[in-house]
Amino acid sequence: MLQLPGQVKTVKQKQPEKMHKTLSRREALAGAAVSTGIGLSGLTILPANAAKDSVEAFMKRSTRKLLKAALNSSPKQFLNFIMRYTDVGGIAIYSLGSYRSGLEKKYERTYFSGMARHITRYFTYQSRQYRIAKVEVGKKSWQVEDAYYINTKLTLLTGATYNVLWQIVRRNGRYKIANVRVLGFWLARFQRVQFESYISKQGGKVNALVAILQSRK
Repeated sequence: MLQLPGQVKTVKQKQPEKMHKTLSRREALAGAAVSTGIGLSGLTILPANAAKDSVEAFMKRSTRKLLKAALNSSPKQFLNFIMRYTDVGGIAIYSLGSYRSGLEKKYERTYFSGMARHITRYFTYQSRQYRIAKVEVGKKSWQVEDAYYINTKLTLLTGATYNVLWQIVRRNGRYKIANVRVLGFWLARFQRVQFESYISKQGGKVNALVAILQSRK
């Protein structure tokens, strides 16, 4: 069974400067080429911001949408957030790791939509475990090549606070969320390990991953 991230022990990951290089420009562009302008099982990747917008303004707007989805624990709102504000294509291609070449062209749309729903389930589950009261967005922390890193502070209803680091990239002139670090680990990297492990156990068949992701609505 494909485990949800919440069921697996977390581990420390690399620092942002090194982590950014893991999601290569080639992988990101390949994902963008696949995802731009196509509908994913009735969903369409929508423009999130104008090119003249600042990365800080984008982050504030996107976290407002994320907070609304979290307060409602709404799968629909989380899915809309993912499709509108994240680099779905880049994350999807990156998550296949060494099995990227095994994704058949005819299954790309199915895989992308299945991965988006997989992340949606994780976010929905976590929002019920950790009730968020507010999100505070800091200024741009630093930039590495074409990626920006912005710190945010999440305050829970319990009063507990967490620092969350976001990696933002530009795709076709628009900002998109490419990765996020929570409690010391990067979610895209975590998902990649998870997906590669599952594919390996299925004899290297990427279609097996596509099938299980799509079967979970």
